[in-house]
Amino acid sequence: MRAAVMIGSSIEIADLPDPTPKAGQILVKPLFTGICGSDLSLRKQMVEAQSALPKDQYDLLPRIVPGHEFSAEIVDIPKGVSTSLRVGERVTGLPFSHNHEGMQTIGLSPDYSGGLASLSCFDAERCFKVPSSVSNDLAALTEPVSVGLHAANLANRSNGPAMVIGCGPVGLAVIMALKLSGRGPVMAADFSAERRAIAEAMGADIVINPAETSPYERWDDLKPDLHPPSPLLEREFRGRPSGVNIFECTGVQGVLNQVVTSAPPHSHIVVAGVCPHNETVTPLEAIIRELTLEFSFAYRPEEFKTALSMIEAHPDTALKLISSRRPLQETAAAFDALAKEPSEVKILINPQA
Repeated sequence: MRAAVMIGSSIEIADLPDPTPKAGQILVKPLFTGICGSDLSLRKQMVEAQSALPKDQYDLLPRIVPGHEFSAEIVDIPKGVSTSLRVGERVTGLPFSHNHEGMQTIGLSPDYSGGLASLSCFDAERCFKVPSSVSNDLAALTEPVSVGLHAANLANRSNGPAMVIGCGPVGLAVIMALKLSGRGPVMAADFSAERRAIAEAMGADIVINPAETSPYERWDDLKPDLHPPSPLLEREFRGRPSGVNIFECTGVQGVLNQVVTSAPPHSHIVVAGVCPHNETVTPLEAIIRELTLEFSFAYRPEEFKTALSMIEAHPDTALKLISSRRPLQETAAAFDALAKEPSEVKILINPQA
């Protein structure tokens, strides 16, 4: 098979042996594969690993075929695999498997190659058949849309106003999930004019450029129904106090502290951005305003299925997430563009091109 292989700081297109499905897996042909923030984070870690080694030890670096969000066509179903799926059908799936060491993520593990290749494998029980009306590129969005849907579902203290900080794929998927479920109003903030435009097209009610005005000073624009820091101050208070649902989707250092410091009382903060560094917050800031701080990881299988249904029902909305489509040969350039070009949102790679 042809595959994009990440080795240290490089991403090379190479011919590799075809993957052999493990127990319970099916062999698939990726049709479109998305690049996401987790892939960029993986590359950063690989670069750091390379810099820690002398050149004569570079052969010790792991070789990873990335790509964990993809649509595919079934090529082979090994004997003994129980599934209602058939060869030739299109699928997408949860990019998770497991071995004796525990859960493994397809495309983020050297032992489980991902969708940036002409062939890959899915666990049959974690696959979902793609409806005939859903195109190959839109089907590849199921995984990132699921991430946003799960984050939106976690914010369950109130159906009231929401702030989405960062309008990358995760933030935009959160906006999509909120608006399609009738929640809001939604305020969105991002430095990129292109991403703000997409957020507005997806239904964001208020869009902010942080270079011009701080989103942390605009809570009143959402007209939240606020209570004093403690409901004990209200003699006849009943029920659950409502605040703002705040989604931190950037992973940028220092943003979480700014949110905690400025959020209105009883707000629910959901952290969905990839944040591999240490963060500092002052718990008292959250205590005196009874903030809820929650962290969002991946999604549930039923949310994955719901996300695919959302894409089927609202293809024009989902299509706004895609900023470009490129052949496998341009994978390295696509990684660089996604890291450096704010106009890029979701780059899809066609491994068969």
